Amino acid sequence: MLKPGRIAEICSRFAGKKILVYGDVILDRYIFGHVERISPEAPVPVVTVELEESRLGGAGNVAANIDRLGAGGLLLGVTGRDGFAGEIARLKKKGNLVVRAAGNRTIVKTRIISQRQQIVRVDREGVIRLDAALLGRIRAAIVACACDGIIVSDYGKGTVNAEVMALLKARAAAAGIPIVVDPKPPHFDLYCGVTGITPNLKEAEQMAAMDIHGDAAVARALNRIRRKYRTRFTLVTRGSQGISAAEKNRRLFHLPAFSREVFDVTGAGDTVVAVLTLALAVGADLREAVALANAAASIVVEKVGTSQVGLEELQDRLAFILSQR
Repeated sequence: MLKPGRIAEICSRFAGKKILVYGDVILDRYIFGHVERISPEAPVPVVTVELEESRLGGAGNVAANIDRLGAGGLLLGVTGRDGFAGEIARLKKKGNLVVRAAGNRTIVKTRIISQRQQIVRVDREGVIRLDAALLGRIRAAIVACACDGIIVSDYGKGTVNAEVMALLKARAAAAGIPIVVDPKPPHFDLYCGVTGITPNLKEAEQMAAMDIHGDAAVARALNRIRRKYRTRFTLVTRGSQGISAAEKNRRLFHLPAFSREVFDVTGAGDTVVAVLTLALAVGADLREAVALANAAASIVVEKVGTSQVGLEELQDRLAFILSQR
């Protein structure tokens, strides 16, 4: 069982650690308002805008979670050369290694929300294309980066490919640091040999090529994935049922979810992989790292939109969880 003293010890080591986050960088835009009537032009709600916000999404949200915990998220990905890329740069002032490329467009997701309910989402995106010159710039950034861990945040938008994955795995192996992947279906075969993989339940079913219903099936799937992709560990995020994890030569374990009320699951997987990898980078064992990640996820799902967890919030939630046992 994770004890208060050990929690404090792990969290105290976050400061000064650097985690390279490579993947699909997304700008999440939010339009908050209220609805009082239906449009006379069409049977759709009329939203009166009260607030507009931009937040880092995708790999950017992973890096933002690491920053919020007092460490340094080094964000590496690709955007276009447009105003949206400038907005990402404004939001991520430190540790910004993002490459702007004229041949690509910045991925933007705009959500319109009324009374804490999402009404519609508008996406601006295209497949990220990595030509030889762009790959050279990415390779140089990876080689030059001094970090304590690597996260691959794959949203299936094109930033992750075989050549970059090979570079990242080689960099992690040479430095003796963990490399953890938040996966997407098109690229499963690229993840062989990483330290860990963190699929959600649907992704785990695809990776294990089986339906998953109940704890016994989860256990079979976890072990199948870990062996197939030759990872040290695999964990599955199961929403309201918590997190289950399997580690090489260790007994599988499960931690229940602890959220008081779920408002929005957007970005919860980003938070899990960020906290998990940061904890592993400072010397936590897998069970300890999963416990911290699980507690952090229980906080972000209580917030609206893409969100992060502060160090004090995390420690308070862990103290509450321990008090309920």
